[in-house]
Amino acid sequence: MSTELLKRSFYRAIEDFPIFAGRLRQVQPGKLEIVVDSNNLNLPTFTEIQSDLDFDKYEAANFNPALLPDGAMKQTAFFTGGFQNGDIKLADICIVRFKDGKGVVLSVTAAHAVVDGYGFNTFMHRWAEISRKLVADSTAIDFGVSNAVYSRSFVQKVVPTPQEPPMSMVQKMIIPGGYLSRFAAWLSPGIRGKIFECIHASTDISISCFYVSCETIDRLCKSVKDISATDQHISDNDVLTAAITIAYAQSVIKHESERTNSGLASWLKSALFGSSSNNSKTFVTMEAANIRRRIPNANLENYCGNAALNMVVYNPVELLQMPASLEVLTQVALSVRKSTNELTGEYIAQVIHGADALSDAVFRPLIYNARVAEMLMVTNLSRFTLYTADFGWGAAQYVSQTNTKFPKFAMLFPAHPSKGGVYVHLVDSASILQHMQNNNFWTEISEFVY
Repeated sequence: MSTELLKRSFYRAIEDFPIFAGRLRQVQPGKLEIVVDSNNLNLPTFTEIQSDLDFDKYEAANFNPALLPDGAMKQTAFFTGGFQNGDIKLADICIVRFKDGKGVVLSVTAAHAVVDGYGFNTFMHRWAEISRKLVADSTAIDFGVSNAVYSRSFVQKVVPTPQEPPMSMVQKMIIPGGYLSRFAAWLSPGIRGKIFECIHASTDISISCFYVSCETIDRLCKSVKDISATDQHISDNDVLTAAITIAYAQSVIKHESERTNSGLASWLKSALFGSSSNNSKTFVTMEAANIRRRIPNANLENYCGNAALNMVVYNPVELLQMPASLEVLTQVALSVRKSTNELTGEYIAQVIHGADALSDAVFRPLIYNARVAEMLMVTNLSRFTLYTADFGWGAAQYVSQTNTKFPKFAMLFPAHPSKGGVYVHLVDSASILQHMQNNNFWTEISEFVY
């Protein structure tokens, strides 16, 4: 895999996605825009690192990103820039080569302000298409035309004006703010990112990966459909999200029952953020949803910016505390389906217009999620065709998230097509992840990877 050809194809792909070479600017507290100046581009970084590990050993460790050398995944959940000008690189590329020369890791991180999973997948395929042509002919100059649209105004034009005042719905789904979230909104993007990065670097956050086979998913879906006894469509995602929610909620409950607060650090955390648990009777699962096909009469298929919106699923903690069974799984899966069906054009309009009115809406989850034990964020990328992005040297053998340590987060990736199934990456404290590994229901339906 030629670094020179990868670089050439990458920067050519940037011509079709110039937003990656823009600068993130804060026009008012909490309100950001990306400015692309063709005379002063903010080009993404592109580096190469040599690992002292053999690829065979990396493969034997199930491609655990923790084994990659420092610097292989430079970006964290928070994109940081200089203290002086606040410039933030909106994408970062790193090639990791192994000692035995048998394989490489292509680490690609992109700011969520630029793209969502759909846009990222589109960009990767465009980059791969250009790379393949250069591998076949290094003098190639004709790479076709991309139809990608990235301006946020493209979405704003098609989002209807809500028929009802939006704030009531927004207040239900967005965590209440406070002086810390308002202060975060006031800071420049670069300084804010550095502060968040330092805070999260000091926390006890780990990553675990689990594998759920196609056979298991099909079996669970069939059981849920049989028990529900309705004609309502129930998707693989509904059932997977329900299963993760049950196992995670039970793990959190065990963790909270064992935890004791002591010492100055715990006192400061309680004073700043409140108790780590709100003793809620409701468990909240927030799932990223693609709105491209959910706004009536809107053609957003070519929009490659961030068109993800959180849908909220509510389940009684009392239900999730019950011994896990197919009946409990069915109830939770139906809750997920109900929230999915409610993701209408009116809902999208209310949330977008309502959130725009709150300067600190984006930063509230980053700050106050720490005190809400009964919450999980889920994003599902398992339907994207990530393994067909061939750069000219063959398709990827394994695709996963980067080593991002953002707590209370579950990300689903597809396994290789030859294997099928889904990888579930969970990010939280080591204690909660250990409880997940020991959860009887979860161990029956998943296989621990790392």
